[in-house]
Amino acid sequence: MTKKAAIALMLLTPLLLSACGGSTNASDDANKTDPVKETQNKYDVLSNKHPVEDKNSAAAFLTRATFGPTTESINQLVKKKTYEQWLAEQLTIKPSYHLPKVNQRATKMCANRDDDGTNLKDSWEFVYPRLQIWWETTLHAPDQLRQRMAFALSEIMVISDSDGLGLSDYQKAVTSYYDILVKHSLGNYRDLLEEVTLHPAMGDFLSMSRNQKTNKKQNIRPDENYAREILQLFSIGVHQLNLDGTEKLDANGKPVPTYNQQTIEAFAKVFTGWNYADLKWQQYAGNADKTRPLVAVEKYHDTTIKTLLNGVKSPAGQMAKADLSFALDNIFKHPNVAPFISKLLIQRLVTSNPSPDYVRRVAQIFNNNGKGVRGDLGSVASAILLDKEALAKNKPANFGKLREPLLRLSHLWRAFNMQATLKEGHRWRPEKTCGQGTYPYYSFWTSMNDFKNKVGQGPLQAKSVFNFFTSDFSPAGAINEAGLTAPEFQIMNENTTVGASNLIHTLITRFSDSKAMSAALLNEKGKKQRSKLNLSTEAGLAKNTEALLEHLNLVLLNGEMSQPLKQIVSEHLNKKGIFHNDERQGLEKAREAILLISSSPEYLNQK
Repeated sequence: MTKKAAIALMLLTPLLLSACGGSTNASDDANKTDPVKETQNKYDVLSNKHPVEDKNSAAAFLTRATFGPTTESINQLVKKKTYEQWLAEQLTIKPSYHLPKVNQRATKMCANRDDDGTNLKDSWEFVYPRLQIWWETTLHAPDQLRQRMAFALSEIMVISDSDGLGLSDYQKAVTSYYDILVKHSLGNYRDLLEEVTLHPAMGDFLSMSRNQKTNKKQNIRPDENYAREILQLFSIGVHQLNLDGTEKLDANGKPVPTYNQQTIEAFAKVFTGWNYADLKWQQYAGNADKTRPLVAVEKYHDTTIKTLLNGVKSPAGQMAKADLSFALDNIFKHPNVAPFISKLLIQRLVTSNPSPDYVRRVAQIFNNNGKGVRGDLGSVASAILLDKEALAKNKPANFGKLREPLLRLSHLWRAFNMQATLKEGHRWRPEKTCGQGTYPYYSFWTSMNDFKNKVGQGPLQAKSVFNFFTSDFSPAGAINEAGLTAPEFQIMNENTTVGASNLIHTLITRFSDSKAMSAALLNEKGKKQRSKLNLSTEAGLAKNTEALLEHLNLVLLNGEMSQPLKQIVSEHLNKKGIFHNDERQGLEKAREAILLISSSPEYLNQK
């Protein structure tokens, strides 16, 4: 990149600061919204027809609904004529589960055996097949909407394998947890809430596993960790909300709490008496099969009466499962759930600061999908993506969200077909073949597990239960002064900004080629092949700068490239003497164009 081009791109940075969503200020009338009346609007979210107007519109839709548009997926969507047809098909595609593939890949990678040949039920080494399969599924699975929603939910109902958080040695459990997000991401929120609650990975992460009733002699009382987070982060939040997501205010203009310490203590009692499915209570927890749901052990369950949300009392004498179901129903029926979850999902898919009207429209669908069903996440996803604010041609200048680092990578890998190499045997000990044959492998100079250190983000690798970033984070400066939030900016610091830029620069310039990787080359023994972006199309177009930029404008910027950015990139590509004057020139120009565009504020801000 020339100095002139770099400086020019820096001058565009203010565009990013103004592109973090619409105003969150609500009128007094909005605070007076009647939730009962608002939920009377019953309609099937897929009954209306929204035509796919052109390729640019299709690319923009797929940017929000998938892990990134590709030329093929854009063309396929255009052929379907309406977004509803695409959504209807996505809602019926069989889920692509991760754990079965991780188990198969772990066998070939020797991750399921100790050095002495002992079979491992689970281990830290499963992180390598886990991440390989996560990326493989992200890039190629047909159920893109389901996978994208699962990732969004993983940033709401958080567990993490990060060091010090208790799950790094249980990668199969982490994978199994992700699969329940995949399973329910287009299903019902109530079903999801129960499976999340009873999954051992969550049980270990927030200390609900083997949580037991009060025993004064042993100085034991119910653990409040999960009780607090299921309310604060997974369902209703800390303040009462109107249907449009704005906070309800008391007579003094102060937010009204949704619960208090006594409520948390009551829920903590509910979440007692749950153990691993294959162990007795006192057996070593590390030997448990943490892919199976927790089971009730009644002797450790608190059977006293419990006062839950809105003063509802869970009867005394209930067994653990009945008590749990009663409490989860109590949460599920709370009026906060619809606006709270709807707004979080809008933020993850579309824009950081959805208008109150946008939140209300989606929350209405959460409360009633048009067929009398509450909590239908498939209908919620459709409502988010089909909303008039999401599909509007002329969006406000401050509409959108900063692209998450992981989504930047997934988009580039999908758009330019990142190709896996073929590998045999152990990940880093080639002499350990395991006798299982070859397998696809994304190979770079650094481990995929190290991506999280470079960009601040990895699949199920947040630093805490509060995710990589909080939903209400607002960086100091123009965004904060405008009363806006920009959650993703919380992981945008000196280290991650440089790390992400360097990683993407390396991937584009060192891990790409002007031709597809040949099968013969991949199978050649003794060759250490690296994964490559297939830039054959782009290298071929590079002879005509206008044609190349038209193509990249579509797949990277949804056809919304500004004239200043186009001029900067064009001048750079057409400059004499900076590219080889031979067959290498096409690839070099393609790389430079992709790098310039994908580093620009126009790309970093997802519209």
